[in-house]
Amino acid sequence: MFNHGLTHPFFLLFFAVWSVQNLAAREIDYSLVPSIEQLKDGASMPDFTLPDPGGNKLSLKDFRGKIVMLNFWASWCDPCREEMPSMERLYQEFRDKGFVVLAVNVRDKREDALAFMRKFNVTYPVVFDPSGRWLLRYGAWGLPNTYIIGPEGEGLARMRGHADWYSSGARALIGALLNQKIK
Repeated sequence: MFNHGLTHPFFLLFFAVWSVQNLAAREIDYSLVPSIEQLKDGASMPDFTLPDPGGNKLSLKDFRGKIVMLNFWASWCDPCREEMPSMERLYQEFRDKGFVVLAVNVRDKREDALAFMRKFNVTYPVVFDPSGRWLLRYGAWGLPNTYIIGPEGEGLARMRGHADWYSSGARALIGALLNQKIK
């Protein structure tokens, strides 16, 4: 029988690993969330360190190992008001499974942001970017803007504008990302 070398153990192992990695990548259906844009290159997202309401410093890298929903928002942003309650419900459902919402308040009065957080019972981590530097660094020009970031800090998807983050599609997407992370 003619041997093409493709049955060599090295090639079989390579093909098996490649197949599993590509199968896992195909399992994630980003179209479950309308208007979300999958980031194909998986590049590392810019790290930052910003203060939280208590004055403690939080960095994006503090959440390595988790699926992070990074959301840029402001209290004066009506679409932000629309999506915050659904983000809170999503966070409550998945926070014990390796998911976190990290909200970056942008160009806002601190008192207004804190009042907004109390009104909407926000329990996920929030940091303040009063200059809007990080909003621009992420290439986001409007609010809200949301990024889904993988456990190694890699960009997975971006949403410009608001979404119902507790829709069945969004919940299925986050669930699939968490299941992929565990494998």
